[in-house]
Amino acid sequence: MNKRFCGGIFYDPKIMLELGVEHPVSLLYYLTYKNKKYGIEIVKIQFNEDSKITREVGNIENISENENVVISIISKLKANYVTPIVMQDIIEDMKYEITPKLNN
Repeated sequence: MNKRFCGGIFYDPKIMLELGVEHPVSLLYYLTYKNKKYGIEIVKIQFNEDSKITREVGNIENISENENVVISIISKLKANYVTPIVMQDIIEDMKYEITPKLNN
């Protein structure tokens, strides 16, 4: 499987306060592809005390054969700070955007 970096974000300090997060968190978003089918990978990196780093990774393969559809989904995930642990549920809720629309 190949992947291409599509952007990253650090948690906004206001969001960190709301969530009770004390140490910086970054989210990295990747477009994955294999056999002309596109998916998403999200990597969450949390910087803890004593310079320890916690890393969490989530993958969903074969979301669509349309690269632009998956890139659009990644943009929405990034705008809403979606983490690996909830990405599956969010993608399932977005199925209406993934399923090709039938033309009459």
